[in-house]
Amino acid sequence: MSLGLLLPLGLLALFTIPALIIIYIIKPNYQLKHVSSTYIWKLSLKYKKRKIPVNKIRNILLFLCQLLILTAIALIIARPAVFYDRNTDRSDVIAIIDSSASMYTKSEGETRFHRAVQDVVTLSDSTFEQDGAMSVILADENPEYLATRVDRRNRSSLMKTLQEFLDGTVACSYGTADIEGAIKLCEEILADNPAAKIYLYTDTSYAYVPDMIEVVPVTGTEEWNAAILNAEVELQDGYYMLTVEVACYGKEGLAMPLEVNVQVNGANANLSDPTGKTYKFSLSVDCFNGEKQTLIFCKGGGEPMDGFTYLDLEESLSTFTSYNSISITIDEQDSFIDDNSFQIYGGRKEVVNVLYSSTVLNPFFSSALDVLGNRLSDVWDLRIRTVERRNEREAFVTNGYDFYIYEHEVPDQLPTDGVVFLADPDKSPAEAGYTYVGTRQYNNRMYFSSGEDHPLVKNMDIASIFVTKLTMLTYDPAYRILMSCETNPMFLVRDEGRTKIVVMPFSVHYSNIAELPEFYIMLYNAFNYFIPGLVDGNSFEVGEEIVATPRGSELTVYDTKGEQIDRYQKEEGVLSFEVPMTFYTPGVYTLTQNSYFNADTSDTWIFVKAPEFESDIWRQEDVLAEPVIEQKPDNTVQEIAFWVAVALIVLLFAEWLLQWRGNQ
Repeated sequence: MSLGLLLPLGLLALFTIPALIIIYIIKPNYQLKHVSSTYIWKLSLKYKKRKIPVNKIRNILLFLCQLLILTAIALIIARPAVFYDRNTDRSDVIAIIDSSASMYTKSEGETRFHRAVQDVVTLSDSTFEQDGAMSVILADENPEYLATRVDRRNRSSLMKTLQEFLDGTVACSYGTADIEGAIKLCEEILADNPAAKIYLYTDTSYAYVPDMIEVVPVTGTEEWNAAILNAEVELQDGYYMLTVEVACYGKEGLAMPLEVNVQVNGANANLSDPTGKTYKFSLSVDCFNGEKQTLIFCKGGGEPMDGFTYLDLEESLSTFTSYNSISITIDEQDSFIDDNSFQIYGGRKEVVNVLYSSTVLNPFFSSALDVLGNRLSDVWDLRIRTVERRNEREAFVTNGYDFYIYEHEVPDQLPTDGVVFLADPDKSPAEAGYTYVGTRQYNNRMYFSSGEDHPLVKNMDIASIFVTKLTMLTYDPAYRILMSCETNPMFLVRDEGRTKIVVMPFSVHYSNIAELPEFYIMLYNAFNYFIPGLVDGNSFEVGEEIVATPRGSELTVYDTKGEQIDRYQKEEGVLSFEVPMTFYTPGVYTLTQNSYFNADTSDTWIFVKAPEFESDIWRQEDVLAEPVIEQKPDNTVQEIAFWVAVALIVLLFAEWLLQWRGNQ
């Protein structure tokens, strides 16, 4: 693309500029004025001297405007235009390298990705010999150019990058390639040179390929893959059931016998055997090319059916009700080894001790806690203890629990080793941060209004709650008011380091809250906010976003080698501590979090695997995306006189404005 003139003789109009200069030279620079008195004349001179600098600037701007106006008129006469250089004779080559996980498939000591890079090096050499331009795109989850229109004179940078791939300094990705996005990147080059040729180096075959694209296969003839696609556990009648999905690819017409080995570590641990037992068992299944097989290991086995194979763990004395980890492997010398193992964690739930203390046990609290325990059973081993204090001299339980609920009577000194929930408190404990004032009775229903937005009141219809009697409090600024009734706080929270206090200054007996879903939601929100599960699940795919919610103020992430790769700290004033993470390499990662209430840290393990889609190393797709080529004018010329005319109008207006200001 270049700028030029369709009528260069039009520039003769620029000779009007010397005429403008001559006019300014011979133009008189003063005016004769008559004044009626000497006094007025002196004042006029004084005023005129003060305006001289402004007049000079205005005159200079006026001259420049007139100069540009004449230039613009000359350009319009000369008809400026943009000339598009669509060089279809030059050899323009674009190479797209598939960088998906399946390109790690290996045969004869060489991966598909390595072969693809070698082929691109060869293509580059031949392109440079023909004085062509070479562009290379690496197609992973986010395709990008490694080089754009490189010729033989500046080829060194491209060749260095390709050599780093060959040496293993830079690796192929473990995700899924966005081939369509890579082809879209080619459209800019194709707009300038529609004759450019695209080469796609990949292990995927396509039923339809556009004419301008050549697919170069980098597969080996003997390559095959045995894969563990997925695995999960589920509690069934108190025992765990393990489900494993496997498949075989690249063995046409053959029934490939795969033996799946399972090792359960730390099974059925208890007080007498805290480390638990190690169970090992295996199951063999015949896999046909591309067909998924499901293996189920459970107590009692199951009825045989197509695609499902069972192993009765009861017969092998391997039933388990808890575990530390489960390792699943396939011992096959296949071409793609990154899906030959699978790890499962989370089989031993962390114990959360809950205390509910009241003068008279409230069935609403008891039943809500039972429902909560069942609801959170996948995350926690919720152990609930209820204490009914009928004797005022009986000592309060104030230590050894993670979550305390005190109803009616509250201790003089609150616990410091867990979250404290005070329902209808009868006094002000030491250092609680609020003061008990008294109670207030109403003749009518008094409905609540919302306070600050907070996770503790998430999904609650606050306006539907009413009371007929409440407790009046004064409180320090550390509390957040989440619900109110008139000017009285009805739901308060204090969240400062080790201090975690929730206050509900009314009784459920004088409110409708226990009849509403809001009562259960309130308790559920309290557990989720103060004692959240760190991650939802324990196995994820490469590139998948994982959101961790630490219970403390810090989270540290370690890679498969035990080396620290990230550390997150909660910012002051932030309510919800959420940490989004994405891993790009398969393996086991350790998430270590601290606790507000003790010096101990706890570890959570997660397993990251290559996408299931990538296990099919002989993938076939229907259509390869076709690039959209911008259609430019046939004459490859576009006049821009219109835009020069717009500039001329602006200059004329500016010149008129300067003239008008000078006459004021």
